[in-house]
Parts: sequence; C-alpha cells; structure tokens
Amino acid sequence: MRGQISTEYLIILGIAIAAILPAGYFFYQYSSSTNDKAIRSQVETIGNEIIVNAESVYGLAEGSLVSLDIKVPDRIKDIYILNRNELVIKYELSSGITESVFFSNVPLSGNFSYPARNYIVPPGIDTTFSMKNFTQGKMTLRFESKTSYVFITKQ
Repeated sequence: MRGQISTEYLIILGIAIAAILPAGYFFYQYSSSTNDKAIRSQVETIGNEIIVNAESVYGLAEGSLVSLDIKVPDRIKDIYILNRNELVIKYELSSGITESVFFSNVPLSGNFSYPARNYIVPPGIDTTFSMKNFTQGKMTLRFESKTSYVFITKQ
C-alpha cells in the first residue's frame, strides 16, 4: 500500500514538473521579449529627439543653442555619428548587440564620447559618445548651429 502511494505521488510530481518547466520557459521568453520592446522604444525616442533638435536648431541663426535632456538606459553601448548625417545607436538586447540608425537632413558633428575610446577613430566616424565621460541616466545635450552643420556637445 505504501509503495503504491509513493509511486502515485512520484507520478503526480513528475507531471507537475513537466507542466511547470515549459510554462516557466515561455514566461521567461515573454518577459525577455517585452523588455526588448521597451529598450527599442527608448532608443527610438532618444534617436528621434536628437535628430529633431539638430534639424530645428540648424534652421535658426548661426550660434543658436538648444538643450535636450535625455535618459540614457544602461543597455546603450555606443552612440556615434557616421558620415556627418547618420546617428548610430548600438544597444544590447537579449539576442545580442544591435544597432539603430537615424538619418539627419543636416550635417552633424560633436565632441562628446560614448564609450571613451583610447584608439584612433575609424574613418567616417565624426563623433563618438563615451560611457567613461558620462553615466547612464539623465544627460543634457547641447545643440549649436554653425555655418554649415550642427555641433552637439554634452553639457
């Protein structure tokens, strides 16, 4: 009698574990996917705000200044300007590192770094942001209209 109860108990326990493990896996996948969507949304917002502010200050008189407060999530790994009109943001998702590219209608340049680089900047990259120069969280960028481009600095 005791052997039969033990066997039934083990069978019930096995069935419960067989049901819980896949459910836990699917919950993990769902929460990971939701987190990735939130990160993508933050990166999209940051990139669009930078481009909109750069384009709006470019239309003003030379020397005009605009400041922008942004919140930098810890998943952002690198931000740089490529070929003076592409803002590239590298960020980490559960599937690995990915990039978002934002195109500007005006030439961009700057002197900020994210992450700090102790090596020669590759050809075509005009600006690099650096984790060593500022931390995640709130950051203020300053956009200044120059004669033929917008100069972006960290304030």
